[in-house]
Amino acid sequence: MDLKKPSTIELVCKRHCSYYKPGRKEDMACRGFKALRDFIEVHPTSAAHFSPKQNNPFKDRYHHLLNHSLCQYCDFLIDGCDFKDPEHTGRPLPCGGYVAADLLLRRSPSDETEFLKSMIPKETYVVLGPDCALKHLERPYLYDIRRDELYELNKRGFDFLKKCDGTHLLSELPVDKDFLETCLKEKLLVIGPRTNHRHFNLNLRGSPVPSLRYLELQLTTRCNLRCKHCYFGEPKKADLPLSRVLSALREFERMQGLRVLFSGGEPLLYPDLSALNEALPRYAVRKVLLTNGTLITEGNYPDWRHFDEIQFSLDGLKEGHESLRGTGTFDQAMHGIEIARKKGVPISIATMVHRHDLNEFDAMAKWIEELGMVEWNIDVPCVAGRLLENPDFLVMPEQGAPFLKYAKGGSYHGTDEPFACGYHLCTITAEGDVLKCGFFRETPLGALKEGLEVCWERMRPIPLSQLECASCPHLSDCRGGCRFRAANPLGKDPVMCALYRTKNGV
Repeated sequence: MDLKKPSTIELVCKRHCSYYKPGRKEDMACRGFKALRDFIEVHPTSAAHFSPKQNNPFKDRYHHLLNHSLCQYCDFLIDGCDFKDPEHTGRPLPCGGYVAADLLLRRSPSDETEFLKSMIPKETYVVLGPDCALKHLERPYLYDIRRDELYELNKRGFDFLKKCDGTHLLSELPVDKDFLETCLKEKLLVIGPRTNHRHFNLNLRGSPVPSLRYLELQLTTRCNLRCKHCYFGEPKKADLPLSRVLSALREFERMQGLRVLFSGGEPLLYPDLSALNEALPRYAVRKVLLTNGTLITEGNYPDWRHFDEIQFSLDGLKEGHESLRGTGTFDQAMHGIEIARKKGVPISIATMVHRHDLNEFDAMAKWIEELGMVEWNIDVPCVAGRLLENPDFLVMPEQGAPFLKYAKGGSYHGTDEPFACGYHLCTITAEGDVLKCGFFRETPLGALKEGLEVCWERMRPIPLSQLECASCPHLSDCRGGCRFRAANPLGKDPVMCALYRTKNGV
């Protein structure tokens, strides 16, 4: 076969290549030219689908797909390609084969699937990204654990991804070009001549309804601080046995859970933290460590290196924070934050609004923006535990609510079902009780030894329509607020009412 077949030169080089020079003979051709030449040879009628030369600016619609299938196999890439050179100044155009392939995909000819498969090298395998997991909640999803992103899938996409275990050639699978481009762009898939195999359960059972998406595991009641707002009060000493922690993680994963919050007390004081940390990579969920930050050091990095995120409690700047947590705690927490940043662990911040940090939020907001925190979670504390003994830290709802607007980032993968808070969340205490929320210690759903799912099935969500504020125009946004902070199970959350300027919920 003639390398530079005249018909392909007309369709590809003359129409679309900025580098084509008539009469110049080359022994090399771009990878796109070769793929299109071979495709036309097998499907000669496809030539009718080739776009005419366009004067409009080139729009790189299938950048990731073409990069994986054409560019990385192109002979010219060895010698240097301006289009792929990140240090090239200006805006160089790709070669004609690249442009023609992009336009052909965009025009969606009837034989696009055949063209796409012919363009991809035969020995190309496909595997789900190392930080991704398939989840069958109320609907099928793909969960990017590292970025905490949840992608809803249709049946076709779900069935395709279930086969992306690194043992299937991409040419063997039904391929949709737009779906594949999105997956490659978001780094949800890895394709190439060699990939690591992924071993995941292909018989994904559906989650309970409602799905349990977030689990707080209170590992221990041990704590090195006596914060004035702690809702625990003075708890009895307890540690959740490691065997129970691991069984809860296994069951949570089988229930299609997304995110586990490891808290305390102070979780760095959990006696089996090192063993737990080594077990974490086995579970396809996002692991978040909630800490006061004072015990994070270079030396104990091996004990927390497998967490996907660390959330530090920081309740103001030095004055405000230490008024609540004690002298010296601010500098210790900041030191812990710096160590976690150096180790490359994503960081989030949790802040409680209290009377002594109200004038520090503007400075905190600037600092958090500069450090690039993944989330700033802000709340007005519930009146419970030690806060009952320290009323001088309390703020009225109208005073504290405006500071909730400083919050940023964060992912909530909830749903639009008309139920109040706690619809996808539960807590396991260090004593082994399963709660609908950490505040409802007096009314547990059951004991962990019964099984997490058994306890979760006892959870009865509260319909928004039954709340006292059901007629409020802001209900779809605040979803009734916190049920513990409300005066009764169906009452109004005064903080949310103040935030939306709907006093008395009307």
